[in-house]
Amino acid sequence: MKKISLLVIVSFQTLVLFSQSLVVTGDTIVFGDPSDFQLESHLYVKNVSSSTALVYCEKNVIIQNQTGTNNYCWGGTCYGENIIISTKIDTILSGDQSSGFSGYYQPWEVSSTARVEYCFFLDSDVNDRSCITVTYEANKITDVESLSLNQKIGSFFPNPTKEYTNFSYNVNRLCLLQITDILGNVVKTFELEGDGEKTIYVADLHKGIYFGNLIENGEIVKIRKLIINK
Repeated sequence: MKKISLLVIVSFQTLVLFSQSLVVTGDTIVFGDPSDFQLESHLYVKNVSSSTALVYCEKNVIIQNQTGTNNYCWGGTCYGENIIISTKIDTILSGDQSSGFSGYYQPWEVSSTARVEYCFFLDSDVNDRSCITVTYEANKITDVESLSLNQKIGSFFPNPTKEYTNFSYNVNRLCLLQITDILGNVVKTFELEGDGEKTIYVADLHKGIYFGNLIENGEIVKIRKLIINK
């Protein structure tokens, strides 16, 4: 009888682990320069269930340089390095996708690699979760030759900036780079093809936070944060 009970428990746990309501996509590797204030990742959480999902975020640091720090934002709230599980939820309707997650790694001018796992789980069932690991590579990548097709686009530099900023790119098809403000309004658009380095004039934009969205086949494939500080 004891053996039968054990088999029943194991079978139940297996069914729970494979009962997924959430699918997570986005940046799995982020490159930047050690002199950057921080490297930033963006993840998208889709509710593939037939019910509204109330979702928490959990952060697990796998590796990180002793001098590095990290934080993340989810559900409209940002959390410091010592907060593992968000105190706020993001409500995602059935079939909808949330873009409310941002992960950050601060290298503090030290060449380093950080690897962080982010898990998203239901308020009603902590085992109904989906996880993704993001690798932050804080190494110099301004050389066009070192920018791979997988990276597609490097970070803006200098960043923050007042008048001009630069970025490297390496794409195998015609793409668009849209600069948007924090409200999602498109303020500048550029066509990119092949590989190279581009300089953007930003002195005509207001002070604030902007995002560079790399669009391929009509979809956003990479996002880079830009700060204009006047």
